[in-house]
Amino acid sequence: MRAFLSLILLLPFNLCAQQWNWAVDAGGGGNTDFCWGIATDSQGNAYWAGSISGSADFGCTTISPSAIAGVLAKYDSTGTCIWARSITVGFNDAWAYGIAIDAQDRIYITGSYDGNADFGNGITLNSLGGDDIFLARYDTDGNCLWARRGGSSGSNDEARGVAVSDSGEVFITGVGGGAIIAFDAISIPNTGNWKQIVVACYDSSGTVQWAKASTGNGQGKSARAISIANDRLYITGWLSFTAAAFDGLAITTDAIASKLYVLACNVHGDALWANAYGSGEHEGIGIAADTLGNVFVSGRLWGALYLPDDTLNSVSANNDILLMGLDTAGTFRWAMSTGSALNDVAYDVEADGLGNAYVSAQFLQTIDFFGTPLTALGSEDLLVARVTNWGAVTWVKQGGGFMRDVGLCVHRSNVGSKPVYVGGYYFGPATYGSSTIDDVQNGDAMMIQLSDTTIVDIVTALPQHERDEEVLLFPSPAGDRITLRTARPIMQLWITSMLGEIMPLRYDGKGTLDVSALAPGLYYLRALLNDGSVAGEAFVKD
Repeated sequence: MRAFLSLILLLPFNLCAQQWNWAVDAGGGGNTDFCWGIATDSQGNAYWAGSISGSADFGCTTISPSAIAGVLAKYDSTGTCIWARSITVGFNDAWAYGIAIDAQDRIYITGSYDGNADFGNGITLNSLGGDDIFLARYDTDGNCLWARRGGSSGSNDEARGVAVSDSGEVFITGVGGGAIIAFDAISIPNTGNWKQIVVACYDSSGTVQWAKASTGNGQGKSARAISIANDRLYITGWLSFTAAAFDGLAITTDAIASKLYVLACNVHGDALWANAYGSGEHEGIGIAADTLGNVFVSGRLWGALYLPDDTLNSVSANNDILLMGLDTAGTFRWAMSTGSALNDVAYDVEADGLGNAYVSAQFLQTIDFFGTPLTALGSEDLLVARVTNWGAVTWVKQGGGFMRDVGLCVHRSNVGSKPVYVGGYYFGPATYGSSTIDDVQNGDAMMIQLSDTTIVDIVTALPQHERDEEVLLFPSPAGDRITLRTARPIMQLWITSMLGEIMPLRYDGKGTLDVSALAPGLYYLRALLNDGSVAGEAFVKD
């Protein structure tokens, strides 16, 4: 017996309930102007980390380094520049790749530099030889509070990813080489001087807590991104024709082809599990984990990718967009790829905490983006998309002009209307919402704001009336799991409380909902179906 309320809305639904709001750019005359990472603070301000060369106008200030400079810039939620800061190394280069902001609005950026780096506010670092890793903390006024060095004297080292924990710890990942890889007082011997995956932890005052490096022969290693959820770290990158281990745990035991890997550790750096996927030429570039047990990976695929229950193949002899889903125990869930005859790459991914993830990518020519045909206007176009934890694409949005437009990073704010940001670089004029941007020369860095009103539209539009058999949920009252049946394929699911609050959910994509995290009470489940209609059902949680 189904002794509970039912609700349904069978009205046309616009899957493109997203709009570009504004875009900002900065760059000089060089071809090294990139927005590599975006984060937002508790007030909804947006910050991007990247690099510029030449004389770059940010709208609130102009930065004119002698070479490539790392940059950190702050904008309000309307796209107005508040300040911009640079990391300069005279006639040498500095790169800012990763950015993270914690709940106390402590801002961290990480990257690499070569020489005597000036972070402003009297903070400097000296590299030991070649490129070294840096981690720097800033306040919301743009003052650098401290900076720390990592790496070796005999290798070019860099950090690509940074993540922050709820307790204030800061984690970075990248690669280091040389005979000794050092993070302040912690020195890691590196037999053979091979390039190694490195992970380090600092407290908010800049004191290193621990640092570890992989082992294994070969220079072909990368660590591109790091994410944290439920006191677990997740790292992705690639291993090219090399075997590697971390904390004694084998990531891969053979040196065949280039493999995408995912490594999980606890917050003390103890390895928990590792998976590597080959063969061909594959790389994990972005990774995002949430507290619901989902891990999303974005990257590139070339050749054959052998998976536990499937094989993906690239369309041609170029990279394809690759998206993958795991659970937090490392169990493979799904993977999908798409591409043209040219170079298509998914660069970044970020989880929204509700079981979905946002993806930024580039594509050329015409691709089938998992059911949505897209054709680039000229050269590369950027795209941003939202996918569910079972691999369904809820929506995809294309952007760009007639030249190159590349989405290197994506971020979703948790403040206000929770806009989505995508960053990267572009050539030539492009219009996003009320903004038209045009590069100075050789491409500029850009940051774009996008509204995603899909969830709001569904939740506010659903009337609570008539009974219908479109959605079947059982049992009710429910324990920890509910079985779900619908007449048509599901594109997206939401659970809301009686107050309209959107609740986290776990869905396996096969008909089972895990509602163990919900408190006892009455809830509504909404399902966006593949014909654009929205159906729903109420249920009681014991």
